[in-house]
Amino acid sequence: MTKGSGGRRPGAFVRQIPSDGWLTLRPDDRWVARAVAPPTYVRPVQHLVLRWRTQTGELKHSTVVCSVLDWSMAQVIEHYDDRGACETEIQADKSGLRLCKRRKRRVAAQEALVLLTDVAHNALAWASHWMFSNGPLACFGTTRLIEDALAIPGHLIFNQERLVEVQLNELHPYAPQVAAGLERLLDHFGWP
Repeated sequence: MTKGSGGRRPGAFVRQIPSDGWLTLRPDDRWVARAVAPPTYVRPVQHLVLRWRTQTGELKHSTVVCSVLDWSMAQVIEHYDDRGACETEIQADKSGLRLCKRRKRRVAAQEALVLLTDVAHNALAWASHWMFSNGPLACFGTTRLIEDALAIPGHLIFNQERLVEVQLNELHPYAPQVAAGLERLLDHFGWP
């Protein structure tokens, strides 16, 4: 699924759609219709025209192209709208995991960085659910988790190469919540 190019093209599609060809998604606010005579692609697609009213009352248009033919027009737009959450998550990863500031010249190093970033993202999403399911840290996104909650100064104490203690700086404002979260995590998955 992708949003089609803007410019004058969506307006040209809108002029070809009869007034009864629009499906109302939200009354007097948002509509969708099948494009008349859309471009031909290698594989069959749904080519839709999306029309919506801005807060100032202006009508805007865009096109949406989707390769899933089983979805209704409303389902295609619903899935298209879900991309907002993905884009927000990607933006949070870029800032929280410092992706904009890391550059690698070699392809292997770039691939390794992408894989490590994926692991870090998944570990944060997974661990935050277990560690901070409620309380003040439950609403933290990637950036705040990394910069505020998980960047607490402390020490790891090992005995014969086994982790035996985690000491956090008790003066840090989130130390009690992070300590409790670590205990919940280890209670569930086992202590090393």
